[in-house]
Amino acid sequence: MPKDTSLEPKEAQKKVIVSPVAGSWYTDDPVELRQELTSYLQSANIAPLSGYTGRIYGVISPHAGYRYSGRVAGHSYKALQGKAIKRVIVLGPSHYLPLRGIALPDASAWKTPLGEIQIDTETIETLKQNPLFQTRNDAFTREHSIDMQMPFLQIVAPQAKVVPLVVGKLSVDDAKKAGSALRELLDEQTVIVASSDFTHYGPNYGYIPFRENKAENLKKLADDAFKAISTLDAQKFFEHLEATDDTICGAMPISVLIEAIPKSAVAVPLKFDTSGNIVGDYTNSVSYFSIAFVQAGKAVEFQGVEIVDKETQKFLLKLSRETLKRHVRGEPLPEVNEKDVPKDALLKYGVFVTLKKHGDLRGCIGSIIGVEPLFKGVINNTINAASHDPRFTPVSAQEEPELEIEISILTPPKDVRSYEDIRLGRDGIILEKDGRRALFLPQVAPEQGWDLETTLSHLAMKAWLPANAWKQGARFQTFQAHVFHESEHR
Repeated sequence: MPKDTSLEPKEAQKKVIVSPVAGSWYTDDPVELRQELTSYLQSANIAPLSGYTGRIYGVISPHAGYRYSGRVAGHSYKALQGKAIKRVIVLGPSHYLPLRGIALPDASAWKTPLGEIQIDTETIETLKQNPLFQTRNDAFTREHSIDMQMPFLQIVAPQAKVVPLVVGKLSVDDAKKAGSALRELLDEQTVIVASSDFTHYGPNYGYIPFRENKAENLKKLADDAFKAISTLDAQKFFEHLEATDDTICGAMPISVLIEAIPKSAVAVPLKFDTSGNIVGDYTNSVSYFSIAFVQAGKAVEFQGVEIVDKETQKFLLKLSRETLKRHVRGEPLPEVNEKDVPKDALLKYGVFVTLKKHGDLRGCIGSIIGVEPLFKGVINNTINAASHDPRFTPVSAQEEPELEIEISILTPPKDVRSYEDIRLGRDGIILEKDGRRALFLPQVAPEQGWDLETTLSHLAMKAWLPANAWKQGARFQTFQAHVFHESEHR
């Protein structure tokens, strides 16, 4: 007699897909995993999005082991962090199962070391009605391309449900039809993630279109692929693949993504890197590319103030660079005779020193209130940014020449009645609540392309508060800043 399961607890009947690569492609220790992914998010610089204030429709993110692709993937997910996302459609290629069409899971949750993320079963049922989609759990049992996105999503969109889809071989017409089906789901709180590495170069992959200038040629291949992708036309992208034989493993997911989003969207490149660059060997190399697809909108621009003259700016930047060089080499710090210091550098203002590496944040620490002359504040905060920012490892002597220095001199903070009095681009923001406090410099929101709500949500999280904590009971102060960079004075 068959067993009657109708009275069993619902939990016992729940189907869960368990991460196939936790413990190999990434750590299975939840604390270490969260710390690693958080470090990638914190170091990511999404300044290219600062020209756009509209919504993000989707991103392309790599799926190699986090050791190789995590830093690039962090840029894609930082672009999504703080957004009001309730559903994420994850498109991954089929690496292990020969497949035509698109596979749907028969499960209600996906489990990683960070816990379970709910699968949007209602959306799965809707897609089942389309003949291009088929239920194939065997497509998910080994597939890393989907799983590598899940831990990032659990951090940046913890309340969202996911729609995991393994994309097999498609024609251009299939990609357009699949994109049309997903376009109907693309409401204001839905985004699409296309999981893809880019060019796989070398004898291991059977692809050696060039033998010289490998780094430059791999970047050119990626740029050519980006140009085709940015047309938002699967036909153009397929033509790039046919012309170059480019080994982009997630070509089918990318094709569906660009057909699903509005043709008015803009493709924005965020970060490119290669495993060859990471390990210092291009014999075999895989390329990684973070790309966001956004709605065009008017950008918020940074509106700085003038506090010190050009002579003082040059002096402070030179002093910061000399301090950084000596500090990371363990040498005595520069000795400064106050008689040789420009008069503006003797003023007492709050000052922050920011270090960036190839455009990405590498350290930033400062003082809000001016308790010492500017030149001393620059020395102390250069050291702090290089060695005491808890988000980063200390700067090494080898990487010092690659760093760009930015100095921000702050006006005294003033209380404001509410967050509605804050003006992005002009105001730096200090948030205080329940004994916690966090600060953003005025240039942060324009660089990240954030609106006020997104900015305040990130600021609350920086203070280790819930993302919506700014809405009630928080105290705000604002200030302005004079910001200058080494690149302006070379």
